[in-house]
Amino acid sequence: MLIFKSQSDNKYIYNQVDNNIYPISNDLDDLEITKLFKEHSPAVNVRFNGPEHGWETQGKSESLIINITDACNLRCSYCAYSEHYPYERKHNNAHISVVTAQKAIDEYIVRSEHMEIRRINLYGGEPTTNTNLIYQIVNYAKSKAKNIEFSINTNAYSMNNSWVSFVIDNNIQLQISIDGNQARHDKYRVAINGGGTFNRIKNNLQKIYDQSPIYYKENIIFLATMAPPYQLLELHNLYNCESLFQQPWSINFVRPIDTTFIDSIEEREHLDTYSKQQFILAKDYIEAAIENKAKEHFGHWVFGQQLKQIHFRDMDADSTEWINGCCTPGIDKFFVDSKGNYFPCERSGSFMKLGDVDSGLNMDNIQNIVHQYTVDCNEHCSKCPNLRFCDTCYLGSKRDNTLELERKYQFCSKRLEKLKLSLHIYVSALEYNSASFDHLDFFE
Repeated sequence: MLIFKSQSDNKYIYNQVDNNIYPISNDLDDLEITKLFKEHSPAVNVRFNGPEHGWETQGKSESLIINITDACNLRCSYCAYSEHYPYERKHNNAHISVVTAQKAIDEYIVRSEHMEIRRINLYGGEPTTNTNLIYQIVNYAKSKAKNIEFSINTNAYSMNNSWVSFVIDNNIQLQISIDGNQARHDKYRVAINGGGTFNRIKNNLQKIYDQSPIYYKENIIFLATMAPPYQLLELHNLYNCESLFQQPWSINFVRPIDTTFIDSIEEREHLDTYSKQQFILAKDYIEAAIENKAKEHFGHWVFGQQLKQIHFRDMDADSTEWINGCCTPGIDKFFVDSKGNYFPCERSGSFMKLGDVDSGLNMDNIQNIVHQYTVDCNEHCSKCPNLRFCDTCYLGSKRDNTLELERKYQFCSKRLEKLKLSLHIYVSALEYNSASFDHLDFFE
């Protein structure tokens, strides 16, 4: 269970067993609440289940990610492919061949036959270092199926007029890396020569907007990487003050393990400020939610996903739960690297190989990992207050290309803090407006 308070200082308890939130008398201290909880809560241990038997042979996949290239035109200090991550691949000039990409697309088209909308994401390195290859891949995929939505992860540093016209004409979603204002962004996201990149990227964004404001509003998503000293409130200010940046955002973090990056940072005193910034943003977001303005607030992109899970949670929760934030490898999506090898996603590295374009997808070799992970969750996570909302996955137990289960527990306290803050936001707004989060039904 979790004991927490609203902004009005009212006390609540979240019970992970029945997945409900209960108001508690402020006269009771935490020890008394814990005793009452043990006396009245159902004596049930929630069990975790993973992919059902036979999942490894199911001939379906929801999305395909193609690694266009290992090359990049930037040298971001915190990049997973920099010298700070010894277990990951390094920047190089390898590109996926057209034939290899076509084989992956062919397999995906067959495996996604059931999908009303197919999704192909183009990844790197930096995909725009080989735009001719992108043209060929997009045109080939469109010749094989008509219901494909494309997206590209890009730094938006290189965008000539013909490239802009291409992404607009094909309605390709761009997921663009921006870390904040110019000073913040240019701290780590630098060109090969060490120079800043913000102004050039902003000019490119303006170029896209000028050519098609409708395309821009519907297809531009920003990806921010949180790195110390943290910049959450600066992102909030950028969102409020710059119309180009009033788009959907996704907040990610520098991978904190298997890296020398954190140790390389001089401003050590700023390492623990993210929680403080979150709380400041949350206070402002609560006021917006009470006034039915949460959807327009930057906090929508920081807190919205978990608040959606809380708001639309199953009030008659089952005694089983899916294994944390894990996907079903090869079913939810699969990733093909520049050599033609298949993995569960773009963050897998060399971990959990699923096959290759010549032998096809074969999940037999990772069945053991999925089984070990599920058994471990049942042993260690079944009584955790966060068991229904935890977003960690197999990769939280990744060391190079091996499974090290105890690694995932290194950041459990941070995950619990995240849930507690979300619950605080939730009840604080609902005390004044019960419809504060109804709009999250449409949040993706």
